Amino acid sequence: MNGAGVTTIAAQTQQFTAGSALIQGQPVYVSGVYVLPASAASGVAAEQYNVVGITTEAATTGNPVTVNVDDIAVISPVNITAEGSLVPGQYYYLSKYTGEITRYSTTSGTVTGASGFAAAVCVGQAFSSSELHVEIDQPVVLYP
Repeated sequence: MNGAGVTTIAAQTQQFTAGSALIQGQPVYVSGVYVLPASAASGVAAEQYNVVGITTEAATTGNPVTVNVDDIAVISPVNITAEGSLVPGQYYYLSKYTGEITRYSTTSGTVTGASGFAAAVCVGQAFSSSELHVEIDQPVVLYP
């Protein structure tokens, strides 16, 4: 609450400029004034696994894009590593594949340093087979 007794609520979406072609439902990070598809792959710059949110729409390079930073986001199958839909109730992490999310353990491997991940970054919990409740945690670096 502010001093006048009014509760303020943080915005659930933010406007950014697309730094590359983006599709709806991609996890993104900020680089300079742009958002780009995020990745937790080993060997990427640390900024790439500092997810700020999930795109709510497609955008072309240099154009505005809305990013969901704390709400329900629609995720398409193309944004889910090794699965065709989200599993309700499961937590999802930034994938080592650019612009995708994954469960902690899937047919494509487990989120560990040994499987090609630089960091474990929880991005939210599946609300339904296509909706993710966005709740982004700080990255946990898996190895220096």
